[in-house]
Amino acid sequence: MAYRILAGILLYLVLPVIWLALGTFMILKPVRFAHFIHENFVLLPQISQRDRGWKLVIRIGGAALFAFAVRFIWKAAQLLR
Repeated sequence: MAYRILAGILLYLVLPVIWLALGTFMILKPVRFAHFIHENFVLLPQISQRDRGWKLVIRIGGAALFAFAVRFIWKAAQLLR
């Protein structure tokens, strides 16, 4: 029983905070995020400060992740009312 309560806390508190932090990181530091993904997973090409297209794509992805986390928090709060 305590495990189910702990799993609910993890789902509704910790994961949205991680999504918010990652979305904020993607919006504020897109080049550093791209270098992190490139060095660890080789999913994005190496980008520089001048690559406006890639920076825009990463920032849009960060904004989408941020919006998803806010919507998730909003819906979870409505469930608790």
